[in-house]
Amino acid sequence: MTSQNIVQLKKFGAGDRVHVQAQQVWIALISLVMMNRTIPSKSVSISYGELAQLMGRDPRAGRTLNHALGIVGWYCAHNKIPTLNSIVVNQETGVPGDHVVTRKGKSYRDEQKAVTKFDWFSIRVPTTGAFRKVWEELM
Repeated sequence: MTSQNIVQLKKFGAGDRVHVQAQQVWIALISLVMMNRTIPSKSVSISYGELAQLMGRDPRAGRTLNHALGIVGWYCAHNKIPTLNSIVVNQETGVPGDHVVTRKGKSYRDEQKAVTKFDWFSIRVPTTGAFRKVWEELM
């Protein structure tokens, strides 16, 4: 095999399109959830600013992640799995934003509990193309 056949590494960046940001959000959140499963009594949540920092951005950029989080939430709801976006909360209130996506008949608290119990490593990371399709549906 020659090195010409190997696909070049791509990095996430601040100027990424929203569906690419959604993939980075997905990876960051499932990593957080799965790492915290070793502490059964721990509630898993992260503020918008903390998520932005985890993604290598300024904490103030957290307020710009609502579209990417919405894509992740709708993707989860469509696939009938806990809505991963529900664990991202306002730093002061500890509550997700007004537009948090939940599955039908579930509160954000129900979703947060379900998110912590779900085996996120049992499913493949959605492609940016899958997230782009969700974004196009929402637009």
